[in-house]
Formats: sequence, structure tokens, C-alpha cells
Amino acid sequence: MATAPALPPASSSLLARLPSTRLMLAFDVSARHLNLVRAAEELGITQGALSRQIRALEDHLGVRLFERHARGLRFTQEGELLYDFTRRGFETLGAGIGRLTLRAERQTLVLSVARSFALRVLIPRLAGFTEAHPHIHLSLDIHRYFADIASSGVDVSIRLGAGDWLDCRALRLTRDRIVPVCAPAIREQLRDPAARPRVPWLRNIERDDASPRAEGLDGLPPGDLRIDFNDSASMLAAAEASLGVAVSRSSLVADAEAAGRLARPTSWETCDGLDYYAVCTERAYRKPAVKAFLEWAGGLAPG
Repeated sequence: MATAPALPPASSSLLARLPSTRLMLAFDVSARHLNLVRAAEELGITQGALSRQIRALEDHLGVRLFERHARGLRFTQEGELLYDFTRRGFETLGAGIGRLTLRAERQTLVLSVARSFALRVLIPRLAGFTEAHPHIHLSLDIHRYFADIASSGVDVSIRLGAGDWLDCRALRLTRDRIVPVCAPAIREQLRDPAARPRVPWLRNIERDDASPRAEGLDGLPPGDLRIDFNDSASMLAAAEASLGVAVSRSSLVADAEAAGRLARPTSWETCDGLDYYAVCTERAYRKPAVKAFLEWAGGLAPG
């Protein structure tokens, strides 16, 4: 096939001489198939109508584009050259329209997420959402405190509570229990009563947890040694590193338990009536991106 030269910049006089897009499309499809029957089927017109469009284009250009044979079409030299132009032109046009459509469809979703929930629950699963919704641009605001969703520009806040926020939609994500956890090696160490006083409690000083009620229970350290942290994610990382025993929400440790990085030294557990919720305003809920996230988040968390 002949190679078309580079396209010159289009002038208004040149554009005025161009055939209609309908005729150019009829030619391009016919050139791709080199068969009028299949080309007419793709265009949704009769073979006779397609033949008339090809003849109209040939008359407009003053050249023959195809030689017609019983088994189909064959390019003339001029037709082969024109097809190189139309093929590249329609491919470029299609790519441009595709990019514009993607930009029009792309939505931004701003999530406010507590650091511990983000690191231990959300982020390990987030690829499932982005793969299902590639047109949604995510912006994660990760911190230790909950944003004011009414005034901060946040679309959805994943927060801990009882689900009773006013003027909001709240989707419950977890059914948490409060449980003690430690590395498997620490659990083995706790089987020896003489070794228990040497095992520290790991505590999150930013949150009032249940560790004081667990201290000294059968199989757990007495509570004389402590290491304090200011967030749950760091505390649980320390537990996985065999630094001691932590008390945590079951949703935050479920993956580590399943992977064997954490274990429960006793069967003791309790509940505090709080769970993680995905919360949004009624106004934010009208956004398709928010609805898509809430639908996906309904099956998000363990525990």
C-alpha cells in the first residue's frame, strides 16, 4: 500500500472543497472490507445506496477509487492513497472523541478516612473499586480525626460511631468486637505464667480502649509494662513485630489474623457499641461516584 505524505495544515478554502463526512465514511468502510455487501451491512444501508455514495465521491474527486469485480472491490492507485488518509483520519478522530468522552465521564471522589482503617482495611481492598470504576478519580484524606463532611469538601467520611449522625446517610461497614491480639510468638510466651509479667501491653493513648479490663485476666499480662502509641495503626504494627499485646477492633486485625501475623492469646472479647460507617450528606449522595462507592463499600470490611 502506498504511504501517504504528511497532512498539510487545513485552510478554509481546502475545507470547503472536502467531500461530506458521509461520503468519506462510506469510502472508508468499503475500503476496509473491499466488499460492498459487508460494507453496506456495517453502515446499515442498502448495497445500491452505498454504490451511489461511492460514485458520488468519485465524481466529486474526479478519479476512480475502486475497480469493481465479481468477487469484490480492488483499489485503484488513487483509492489506495485516499484510504491511507481516511484510515489515519478516522482513527485520530476516534481517539480524540474517546479522550473527550473520558474527561466528561471522569468524576472525583474525596474520601476522609481514619489512618488505621485506611492502612489496615481500605487500601488493601481499594484496587477492587478502582478496577471496577476507572473513570472515578480518588482523593484520600487520611488522618487521625474525622472531617466535617458538611463544610470540608469531603464526599464520604469513613468514621467510627453508633450511626446516629444528624442529616447524613450512614452505611454500616463493620460489626466490631474488641479483642486482644499479639504475634504468635508472644502467644506462646504467655502460656508460661512466669513469663507474663515481662510482656508489655501496647496501648493507644488517643482512644479509651478496653485494655484495662483485660489486664491480668487469665492468659494475659498483668499490665505492669506498657508501650504507648498515639494511633492504632502503629500500635498494631508493633504487635505484629512481637512487642507485646494490643487490644483492637476486630475489623482492624482480621486480615493479619487470617495471614498468621496476629493471634488471640485468649478467647476474651467485648463490644463497645461502635462500628465503622461510611457517612455522607444527602447532597453528596446524589453524586454517581458516591453511590458507586457506597455500593462497593457495603461488602468492604471484615469483622
